[in-house]
Amino acid sequence: MSRIVTPRVSRRAASTLALLLSVIVFAAPPYLPAQGSTQVSQLAPMTEPKPHPRTSATKPMIAIIGDTSGVEITDFLVPRAVLAESGVAQVVVVAASKGKIRLMQSTLTIDADMTFAAFDAAYPHGADYIIVPAMLDPENAAVRAWLQTQAAQGATIVSICEGARVVAGAGLFDGRRATTHWHALDDVEKKFPRTTWVRNSRYVIDDHRISTTGVSASLPVSLLLIERIAGRPAADSAARRLGINSWDSQHETDAFQLTKWMYVKAATNYFAWWRHDLVAVPVSDGVDEVALALTMDAIPRTMRATALTWSELGGSMVGRQGLRISVDRSRASLERSARQFALPGPSVAPSAALDSAMVRLGSWYGADAPELIRIGMEYPARPAR
Repeated sequence: MSRIVTPRVSRRAASTLALLLSVIVFAAPPYLPAQGSTQVSQLAPMTEPKPHPRTSATKPMIAIIGDTSGVEITDFLVPRAVLAESGVAQVVVVAASKGKIRLMQSTLTIDADMTFAAFDAAYPHGADYIIVPAMLDPENAAVRAWLQTQAAQGATIVSICEGARVVAGAGLFDGRRATTHWHALDDVEKKFPRTTWVRNSRYVIDDHRISTTGVSASLPVSLLLIERIAGRPAADSAARRLGINSWDSQHETDAFQLTKWMYVKAATNYFAWWRHDLVAVPVSDGVDEVALALTMDAIPRTMRATALTWSELGGSMVGRQGLRISVDRSRASLERSARQFALPGPSVAPSAALDSAMVRLGSWYGADAPELIRIGMEYPARPAR
């Protein structure tokens, strides 16, 4: 793709705009979109997970990495929720150190279950799977070192979206095939030339390495892991509850493009501060973490709104899948000007929360809002249902 030039905009202003677009719309560094070849992955078979020495062979250990600098909310919450609720594995949140883990695209925070050191002491033979979400600090040395140790012990490393930067930076994709968010493919090809970066596949499996495309691929890869661990019936059961009919690897990378018009529209939305909304999402104990993540992720990508959560008393709440999550406001402290945005009810499949959010945000902010969300989250225009 040729370099995008916006008329009458200085180089500094254009750079600032690209950064804003990347952080808010894409949650990725400011690089131009990938074009390249239409390479299709040939998926290599993956060996069965090794029995964990501290648990039953049917209950492998899955560690999901958090980081106090920030992790992408959907990359993190969706795999944790889907895998924990499935019951096919033990699922723990691990981090290099104690402290609040910020969920990017929101102001929500959580606590890790264990530090790396505590996990290593409890499970000296390592995890069966490590899930790596996109991180605000993809060069975190402690995370890289721990991943290298876990991989050497036989763990399958799973990167979600731009979690691939973390894994590639640790050298764990060297000599292998991998993928990542469409917007980052050109850049990672330059930074990590020892990896074959794949287009047109929702996820790529290369032995004990799995990687996915953008944010919304967290759902199909979670079902893939359930199928790998416990078989197709278990994955089918989880998929029915989520409202998903298929989780295969079919994907069209070239369906996602950043046009000049999208730059202009996003800039217009962002800089028209007087039109910005505070969107309040009510939550309580038992809230579905998948629906919460997809909704909270979508709202700020319109570049017209900031999302927050509220409950009667504020503080924190425990989601349906068992994670304790901070709450931004109590009812009493909620701004009167905030627009209310209720999550879909329990009769609605959690995966439908993103479609629901796109429809509602489109009615509020125009037809371009859902397109900004779709492109940023690498969400197929007509997902299988």
